[in-house]
Amino acid sequence: MKVCHVLKIIVISALFLILILATACDQTMIDIYTEINTDYSGTRTVEVAVKTEYLQRGEVILSGDQTLYEKIIAALPDGDIDTQQDENYTYFRSSTSFKDINFLRHVSIDDFSQEPPPRFYAKMARDDYFFYSDYSFYDYVDMLVDESLLAASDRDSDFNRLNALLAADPDLLSITYQVRLPVNITDSNADIITGNNIAIWNIRYGDLKDIRIEGQRTKFLSYFLMVILGLIVLFILFLVFALAFSSKKGRKKKGDIKPIYTYDNYFKKERYTDPDEY
Repeated sequence: MKVCHVLKIIVISALFLILILATACDQTMIDIYTEINTDYSGTRTVEVAVKTEYLQRGEVILSGDQTLYEKIIAALPDGDIDTQQDENYTYFRSSTSFKDINFLRHVSIDDFSQEPPPRFYAKMARDDYFFYSDYSFYDYVDMLVDESLLAASDRDSDFNRLNALLAADPDLLSITYQVRLPVNITDSNADIITGNNIAIWNIRYGDLKDIRIEGQRTKFLSYFLMVILGLIVLFILFLVFALAFSSKKGRKKKGDIKPIYTYDNYFKKERYTDPDEY
């Protein structure tokens, strides 16, 4: 599984902005969308929206074996790649599948970090309880070119030109980071949470963003089993009370009936009378 490297995309986007006019007010937009399943698998989609005019002018400005269009295609992560175009923008999109979110590298503009290895990967965990499951998701977005890389690079290097351009006008680049959880989001530090469990962060150049989402999934089967168990218990209690009531009523009726020998004695009394009474 190849990890999504945003570095190449952003560098190329900045390069064509520098080449044609750094003062242009049109934005280059990058959207990073991650959809996670309950088994931790999912897809990550990277979409780059470039002004179509820049692509056309870039073909003229850039000389070499590749056009600007081809360079952007080559910079996208491996996966299903497609492009779309409207009146003003051309959209480049790449979708990559992963089997476990815990092995997906964090998003970085320079693919460089001096932090311990756990920081390099996203993290998702689940705590199971009888009636529900709690999910937690963490990731890290690094949109700042490391100072050591800038110092080690030439003044005209891609990193230094990128840093100078975006530090002067961060609005030239618009970045959104989106995560869709397979459960209801209960808490997050996102800028926006939509109704379909998507958390959205608006990222600017230079941001170092900790991503945090918490969610919960209700176990309806557990509730269903509890209802069934409750109905069974009520039915058993009903049978116990019904049997106890019928037994008590039966004993009461039996006690109210006179013994047969009393009637026999009555008739015997009528049949055998004292002769002296006549």
